Amino acid sequence: MDRDLQSLIDLAREGTAHSRSVLADNMLDFFISPDGRLNDQERAMMDDILTSLVHQMELSLRRELARKLADSAVAAPSLIAFLAQDEASVARPVLLKSKLLCDAQLVEIIKHRTKEHQLSIAMRRDISELVSSSLVSTGDEDVIESLLKNESAAISQDAMAYLVAESRQYSQFQGPLLAREDLPASLAHRMFWWVSAALRNKILTDFELSEYDIDPAIERSTGKLIDDADQSDQLSIDSAAIQLVEKLYADQALTPEAVINMLRKGHIAAYIAAMALLADLSTQIIRRIIFDTSIEPLAILCKAVKFPEAHFSTMALLLLHQNSDQRQSTTKLYEVLEIFRNISSDKAHIVLRYWHSESYLDNAVKELAG
Repeated sequence: MDRDLQSLIDLAREGTAHSRSVLADNMLDFFISPDGRLNDQERAMMDDILTSLVHQMELSLRRELARKLADSAVAAPSLIAFLAQDEASVARPVLLKSKLLCDAQLVEIIKHRTKEHQLSIAMRRDISELVSSSLVSTGDEDVIESLLKNESAAISQDAMAYLVAESRQYSQFQGPLLAREDLPASLAHRMFWWVSAALRNKILTDFELSEYDIDPAIERSTGKLIDDADQSDQLSIDSAAIQLVEKLYADQALTPEAVINMLRKGHIAAYIAAMALLADLSTQIIRRIIFDTSIEPLAILCKAVKFPEAHFSTMALLLLHQNSDQRQSTTKLYEVLEIFRNISSDKAHIVLRYWHSESYLDNAVKELAG
């Protein structure tokens, strides 16, 4: 063993590219050998020599060294740290695999090295919330998208909520967010209003809301703002429309046919007031639903108030015809009917309550911020 070590030291003294290559190969053979040929003192000597040598190595040798040491559990931490900060092609295997890098080192690399380094860390297995938050703070869409696609990455609820909000602007976040098993249903449903029809269907199918997702404390804390908004909202609805709807309701004549008739005749104010009364929602939410660019929200509303499929279909076609021709309207209706048929009235009612609380929570935040 002593002779072997002396031979390696002699190679180190030569200082040529060839000797460095041979030296690196031989040292690695000792260093990562499974039979444990080195004692602690010898390993420490190897660490020192190899760490010193790597600074003089050509790029191709550093790449090979990083590839071989990426899975090592006994490599010198200082050597791994050096390779992790090297140029991206060298650092990549170490950043992806080495378990000898701590969170603090990864955060420093995220802050001070290149986008390629950040992407490698984003694809690393089992990264912590601290590292994920540091990646999110880069603001780079590609890095964040890679992080979201990393199913093993731990992402804090605060970071997740931030990315959900950002997904309104960056559509490439939407699919990866909704594919994550750790995305809370409440955050998924917040995305409902700005994602595609296919993703809306996924939200309603895969993310089931519960009563616990509608926080009573939030509703209580914003109660005054809700009351004020309701009063303001009512003033914006034609008083004659409100009186008509209230009379029909009192006479038990506020039937689906009567509501459809309001829509057919273009009495939008009365239609909004009627649906708000039937669903026990604000007219603000009803406006948001019926003026949405699609009819998925209308399907939820009609199912929650237990309108039959035929009545929902009629309402949907009346609203769709305002923005498209009959053939397009019929095609779109067939697509949304699947949602209407698959969601229960109880589940639709919870979704409506969530939209209601979320809308007023948004208003409350704006009021408080103002």
